[in-house]
Amino acid sequence: MNSPELTRRAFLQSGVATGAGFALSGSLATTLAAAAPTGVRRDMATHRNLFNGDCNFLFYNPELWQPEGGPYSAAAIHRYVDLLAASGVDTLLVNPNTQVAWYPSKRLEYVLNGYRRGDRAFVQTIAAGNAGLSPAQIEQYVAHLVRLFDLYLDLADAGVDWLAECARACRQRGISPWLSYRMNATHFSGAPDSPVNCRLFRDPKYRLSGRVPGLAATPQPGWIGLNYGCAPVRDHMFALIREGVEAYDYEGVELDWLRHPVCLEPTASPHQVDEITDWIAGIRALVRARRSSAPLGLRVPANLGYLRAIGLDVKVLARRGLVDFVTFSNFWQTAWEMPHDELRRELGPDVTIYGGMEDAPNWLETHAPALTERPPYQELQLAGDNAFKAKSAPGPQRIRGTRYLTASAPLMRANAAGKLVLGADGLEQFNFFVTDQVRVPGQRGDYAALRGLTELTFLRGQEKHYAFNTASVQPTKLWDVPEQLPVRIASRHRRALRLPMCAEPAGTGLVLVIQLVTDRARPARDCGVSLNGTGPVFDRDESADLLFPAGPYTRHVEEHQAWNYRLDVALVRDGWNEIVVYNEGPEELELVTVELGLRRPAP
Repeated sequence: MNSPELTRRAFLQSGVATGAGFALSGSLATTLAAAAPTGVRRDMATHRNLFNGDCNFLFYNPELWQPEGGPYSAAAIHRYVDLLAASGVDTLLVNPNTQVAWYPSKRLEYVLNGYRRGDRAFVQTIAAGNAGLSPAQIEQYVAHLVRLFDLYLDLADAGVDWLAECARACRQRGISPWLSYRMNATHFSGAPDSPVNCRLFRDPKYRLSGRVPGLAATPQPGWIGLNYGCAPVRDHMFALIREGVEAYDYEGVELDWLRHPVCLEPTASPHQVDEITDWIAGIRALVRARRSSAPLGLRVPANLGYLRAIGLDVKVLARRGLVDFVTFSNFWQTAWEMPHDELRRELGPDVTIYGGMEDAPNWLETHAPALTERPPYQELQLAGDNAFKAKSAPGPQRIRGTRYLTASAPLMRANAAGKLVLGADGLEQFNFFVTDQVRVPGQRGDYAALRGLTELTFLRGQEKHYAFNTASVQPTKLWDVPEQLPVRIASRHRRALRLPMCAEPAGTGLVLVIQLVTDRARPARDCGVSLNGTGPVFDRDESADLLFPAGPYTRHVEEHQAWNYRLDVALVRDGWNEIVVYNEGPEELELVTVELGLRRPAP
């Protein structure tokens, strides 16, 4: 596999010049100087460590931000922003909307209009509209929403507009505040009359069908969104963005099309695509009229063909200079194999590209031996987006669930390194706070791990935990980066996998462990692994442990068998690395996943 195209940006971010002590030849130095970032991207250089918060992120865990109790106050907002600043975050993106405003708007539809403290009836339709919840979970969610909405009322009663206060807190700590608009928030589309949905959504002519191309004709409730082919829909969203831009002190705007990636009925006609492009040009003019240097960008999946089919021609938007940045991400499962090098070639040199980090490493189900009860709120939070259904099993010894990326610094460091080494200009954290939101005992978001996360020179030599994306049964398969795992390997056959990683300097003491996770029902006999063209290694140790813990999740589930192989860490190279799995056994091998750990031996 060829290395990604070398540019001055990639070279400087790789840290090779300082970390590995290499010198540039004259011809190479000339080549890199010619590839220096353009003026647009130089203006974005101070925005590298981005943190995206949804419309509730300041309210999910009052016990963390206001542990003294009492009515929720502006102090809680400032404490959260204090933590972000101390963690090296330079840009905070705040989401102010679903289909309606979640801040106390005086002119637009506001989610809390008509709500009274403790009003379960008001939130019942919101909970019932959340796709994927069981009746029992709906009742849990009602109680959760009442507690949440009452915190908003605490601030409103004290005369605090949380959206304005958040911007104020950012400026006091040197963080740049941006707005991130959910362009099609469809979590609650199952109840069109719900207060989180706008009045237009109650009329079917303004809604998308929810039918997923190429899949069953039955509409997917979670993917029925606003139809941007209708002028009133575009006018409604433009008004939301206008109020945020003109009435609040924010410095940039992101149009988040990943929550959810629906816009027009596919396949959009050229005229429809042009209409959406011109509409975004209008947003660009609005943003720049407020602040001439304010960036406008997108958060989208990497499937540019799918995006164009729903009306979003990202390449045209970049070529016309209508967007300054694009964050590429998967949906909920973070991207390990995101081809940032290829996306750079597609979009050209003038757009800042961020690597999006989501909160699920993959869909590998894991075991938390320290837990005696299944965390109910984790099940509730994942119900609408869960790509697996956790298996019911007797006994407290089998508490299982999905790991969370931000509970593990080694997972975060490896995920970041794989993006930066392919040329991402920075990182955007999404759903980071969910790790705390779900209140799993022994699990906390590692905010300290954000510091230095965008610097390859810092990441080199640190412990890391690389993983692969695993297959999802959700419609997200239409736009997420295609997964390489799980896979079945026939007897006497092999399978190559590729993963972006960063090279490590000599003398760090790191040991490279490649872990194969297989189906225990199919004994994995005579399996080997190789890295980057070396001969395969067959010596291995069986293990029940994950390479690194993620909160309380430390072990593999009983259906899986894990095998650890030790290889030379010097084999790891910058950019794409090729891992080949050999099945020399007599039976088919069912490979669940592959993970790689760069670890320091225990003393």
